[in-house]
Amino acid sequence: MARKNKQAAPVPQREPPAPASPLARARQALEAGNLRRARQLLSEAVASGPEAERREAQALLARIAPDPVALLTAAAVLVIIVVAAWLGMRAH
Repeated sequence: MARKNKQAAPVPQREPPAPASPLARARQALEAGNLRRARQLLSEAVASGPEAERREAQALLARIAPDPVALLTAAAVLVIIVVAAWLGMRAH
């Protein structure tokens, strides 16, 4: 029987090991743009990490917290749009 030429399958490259601390994982989530996961991990770091990490996690949480003025502005605009739409439908 004839043997087929078998090539060795390429060895997949390993990803670097995941950081162990919640703060390090939160930084990684921030770099990836995953703010929700970063907030979760930072909250975990604030609750259970060493003092230095807790302070840093609190500072990062404060930095990425939603802007209350922007949220209120968006809510006000939404209310105005809903009222205008309701008035527009009522006029016809």
